[in-house]
Amino acid sequence: MSDPGAPLPPVRTLPETNVPDWLANLAALAWRVIAIAVLAVVVWFIVSLLWTVTASIAVAIVVSAVVAPWVRRLTRSGRSRTAAAAIAWGIAMVSIVGIVLLLALAFLPYVVQVVTRIEAGVTTLQAELAALGIPPAAAAAARALFATLRDVTAQSGGDLLATIGGVATVLVLSSFLVFFFVRDGDRAWGWAIQGLPDEKRDRLTAAGSDALVRVGGYLRGTAVLSGLIALSDLVFMLVLGVPLAVPLSVLVFFAGFIPYFGGIVTTALVLLVTLAALGPWSVVVFIVLISIRNMILSYGVRPTLYGRSTSIHPALVLIALPAGYQLAGIIGLFVAVPVTAVVLAVAGAVVAMLEPDERPQLPALIPAWFDRIAQWSWRLLLGLALVAVAIGIFIAVPTVVIPLVLAIVLTATLEPGVAFLMRRGRSRAVAAGMVVGGGFLAVMAILVLALASLVGQAGGIADGARAGAEVASGALGGHLGPLVMLVATGGGAILETVRTMAQGLATVAVIVVLSELLAFYLLRDGGRLWGRVVEKASPPVREEVRAAGSRAFDVLGGYMSGTALISLVGAGSQLFIMLVLGIDLALPVFVLSFFLCFIPYVGGFISTGIALLLTIATGSPVDIAVMAVFTLVFNIVTGNIVTPIVYNRTVHLHAAIVLVAIPAGGAIAGVLGMFFIVPAIAVVAVTWRSVLIVMGARARRAAVLSPAVAAEQPVLAPSISPAEIPLG
Repeated sequence: MSDPGAPLPPVRTLPETNVPDWLANLAALAWRVIAIAVLAVVVWFIVSLLWTVTASIAVAIVVSAVVAPWVRRLTRSGRSRTAAAAIAWGIAMVSIVGIVLLLALAFLPYVVQVVTRIEAGVTTLQAELAALGIPPAAAAAARALFATLRDVTAQSGGDLLATIGGVATVLVLSSFLVFFFVRDGDRAWGWAIQGLPDEKRDRLTAAGSDALVRVGGYLRGTAVLSGLIALSDLVFMLVLGVPLAVPLSVLVFFAGFIPYFGGIVTTALVLLVTLAALGPWSVVVFIVLISIRNMILSYGVRPTLYGRSTSIHPALVLIALPAGYQLAGIIGLFVAVPVTAVVLAVAGAVVAMLEPDERPQLPALIPAWFDRIAQWSWRLLLGLALVAVAIGIFIAVPTVVIPLVLAIVLTATLEPGVAFLMRRGRSRAVAAGMVVGGGFLAVMAILVLALASLVGQAGGIADGARAGAEVASGALGGHLGPLVMLVATGGGAILETVRTMAQGLATVAVIVVLSELLAFYLLRDGGRLWGRVVEKASPPVREEVRAAGSRAFDVLGGYMSGTALISLVGAGSQLFIMLVLGIDLALPVFVLSFFLCFIPYVGGFISTGIALLLTIATGSPVDIAVMAVFTLVFNIVTGNIVTPIVYNRTVHLHAAIVLVAIPAGGAIAGVLGMFFIVPAIAVVAVTWRSVLIVMGARARRAAVLSPAVAAEQPVLAPSISPAEIPLG
C-alpha cells in the first residue's frame, strides 16, 4: 500500500497533445467512467437475458443466507457438512413450498375479486369525499392515487400468472442450488479468492461473512415481522367481517418485505376494501387496531427480531427501492434492500482488494482502485464482444457450425472404438470408416424412430399431459390452475420443436451427413492436424497446448458416453413402467425422454413429469401411486447419485454449475444451447488454466520484444487507456 501522506505523482500528459491539464484530466476520468458504465450496462443486459439463471442464483443465495446459522449450529454439534446442509435444506424447502402454496392457493385465484373490491372502495371513497365537500382537485388526486394502487395489485398478480413457467423454473433450480450453496459455498468462495494475498483475502472473507449474517438476520426478522402483521390483520378482518380476509392477509405478508412502501400500500388497499364493504366507522376501528399493533411491534418486537442486522440509512433505502423497481419490476422491490446491504458491507473490502501496492502515475482525481476497475472493464468488454461474435456465428450459420461441433463431439466419443479396432490389426482409416459407418446407421435409426413416433404423437403427449394436470387440479378443488398453465405452455413448446424439426427435415439430414463425414476425416487425420497446430506454438507453451487439447478431447468423449448411458437407462426404465401399467403413448414418451435426458437434471424431471401426468389422465389410483413413487425415486437417485457421479468423473463439473448452465444455454441458443452448453463449459473448465498460461506467456514475450514500450509503460500495467495501446 502507498503512503497516504506521500505527495501525489505528477499528472501524466502526452507532449504531442497540446491541451490544458484540466481537459486531459477530464478525458482521463471520462473514459474510465464510460468504460465502467458500459460494462455495467452489458452485464445488466446479460443478467436480463439470463433472467432464469440470475433469479435462481439470487433466490438460492437469499435462502442460503437465511439457513446458514442452522448449518453452523449443526456442524458444531458434530454433524457432517453434508448432513447439516441436508437438514437445513429440508427446513428451507418446507418453508418455501408452504409460501408458494400460500401464494398459489390463497391469493392468485382471488386476484380479480381483490381488484373488484378495491375498485368498489375507490368508488365509495369518491362518494365520501364528495359528501364532505373536498375540493375537486384533492378528490381527483386521491382518486388517481388509489387507482394506481389498484393497478399495481392487478399487475403484480397478472405478472405472476403470465410468468408462471419462469417462476416454476426458478423455484426448481433454486431449490437444488440451495443445498449445494450451503454444503459447498465455503469451498467455492475459497477457490474464487485463492489468488489474493492473505491480508486481502481475510478482509474480504470477513466482510462477506458479516454481510451474510446481516442479510440473513434481516430476512429472518422481516419474515417473522411480516407474518405477525399479516396474522394480526387477518384476525382484525375476520372480527370486523371484511371480505377476502385470507388473500388480503397474504398480500400484506409479501408486501412486508418491501420497506416503507409495502406496508403503506397494503394498508391502504385493506382499508379501501373495508370501506366498500362495511363503511367508514369500521375503517376508523381498523385504523385504531392497526395503530396499537404497530406501536407494540415497533417498541417491543422489532428491536428483538432484527438485532445485529442491516443498518441502512433511510435515504439510501428510498433511493434503492425505486431503482430496484425500474431495473427488475416487483422483484426489484423485494431484493433492493438486501442487495444494497451486501454492497455496503463489502465495499470497503473490495476497494482494499483492488488497491495496488504501489500507486501508478495517474491524474490526481482518479483513485488507483477506480483505475483498476476501468482497466478491467474495457478489456472485459472486448472479451465479451469476442464471445458475442462467436455465439452470433453459431446462431447465424448453423449448417456450418453445428456439423463441425457435432463432428468434434462424435470424434471424441468414437475414438475409443477406433483405438480398439486398431489394436485388432485394422488401419486407422479402416477403423474410422467402420466406427463412423456404424455410428451413422445408429444415428439414422434413432432419427427415424424419433420422427416416426413423435411427429404423429407429439400432440397426443401434449394433450394427455394437460388432461392429467386438469384432473389433478380438479381433484384439489381447481387450485392447481397455474400447473395447468405451465403444462400447456411446456407442451406447446415441445410440440413446436417437433414440428420445426419435421419441417426442417432436409436441414437435419444435411447436418447429420456432414457431421458424420467430418467425424470420419477427423478420426482418420485429426491427430496429424492437431500435431501440426501444436508445432506452430512456441516451445514454452507447446506442451501446455498439447495437454489442454488432450484433456478437452477426453472430457467431450466422457460427457457423451456418460450422458447417453444416463439417457438410455432413464428412458428405458420409464418405458418399462409405462408398459407394465398399460399407459398409452409409452413408445413416443420413451423417445422423447431419451432426447430430454441429454439435458442434465432438467430433462429427466420433465420427462418423468410427463409420464406422471399421462398416468393421472388415464390410469387407475394404483397406477398413479406406482408412477408417483417411480417419479420421486428416479429423480432423487438420478439427480443426487447417478448424474453427479457420472459428471464428476467425466466432465469434472460441480452439479450446481450444470444446473445453472442449462437454462443459460436455452436463453442464448434455444434447444441447441441446452444440449451444447454443458460440454462447452466442461471444455473450458479443463483448459482455462492452460489458456491463461499461454496468454500470459504471449504477453510476457510481447513485453520482451518491445523494450521501449515496456520501459515507458508495461503492457500489463494498470494505467493504460484504450487509446494508448501501441499498434505497431
